[in-house]
Parts: sequence; C-alpha cells; structure tokens
Amino acid sequence: MRVRSSRTMNVPVEALWALLCDSRMTVPHRSPLFRLGLPRPVECRLPDGDGGVGQQRECRAEGGSVLQEITVWEPPVRLEFRMVRTNLVHRWFFDTIVEEFRLAPVDASTTRVTRTTLGRIKPRFYLMCPLFKLGLRQVHRFVYRNWASA
Repeated sequence: MRVRSSRTMNVPVEALWALLCDSRMTVPHRSPLFRLGLPRPVECRLPDGDGGVGQQRECRAEGGSVLQEITVWEPPVRLEFRMVRTNLVHRWFFDTIVEEFRLAPVDASTTRVTRTTLGRIKPRFYLMCPLFKLGLRQVHRFVYRNWASA
C-alpha cells in the first residue's frame, strides 16, 4: 500500500528539515478519525540528537510511539526511515512501514514537501486497505498543518 502527498509550504527548506528532526504537533485536530482511534501524532524527534543513516527517529502519538531507523539521510532534501517497532494499534495490521520525505526549495522562503508512506499490510487485513489509506492521508495533512504553523 502506498500513500503519497505533497504540499508547498511557506517555510524555508532548512527550517522544514529541522521540523522533520524535531517537531511537536500542537495545532488542534479537526478530523473525526482521530476521535475514532486513529493515533494522533504528538511529537517526532531524534533521540540521540544527531541524524544519519542507522540512527533512530522516534515519533510519539496519543496512545504510544513508533521507533524508526533512518535509512537515507541527505540534509536538507531527503529523509527516509523504516519502522523498527511500535506499540500503536497499527502493529496489528502492518508488517512494515517505510516513510520518505523529499524537500524541494521553490525559493528562499518556500519549500515543496512530498511524503510517501509505504506499508506492507498483513494478508488477513488486505480488505481494510482503503481505510488505512484514508487514515494515513489524514495523518499527512495533520503534520503539514502543524509544520505550517511552526
């Protein structure tokens, strides 16, 4: 399953890269999906302070967290990581999740960000794929709104 989204944001590329490495989600959510149990992101950070291939990234959500391993580190234009472990509800549905962020400066103060989420769904849950895609799209939108307000 793949979900891709893009936004042009009035944020310089270096500032947006910094948000990929350390950000808090403080904008109120508007989606009923979060009220229905979709894990709402709260914070993402590099627990060791430094990034790089093989380093960790941790994202907390309401109800748990996801530990990720960085697999591509190309500041300030590309970051990719894979889920190592999680205690969130999606651990029951996905074998793997890989995320990629590509940042493209439009000008000195504007950046185009493209986020791609690849998830391998456990076979017995294939029929739920449309629901998972809907949830992931909502998470993408929520994160973009938070970054735009940072």
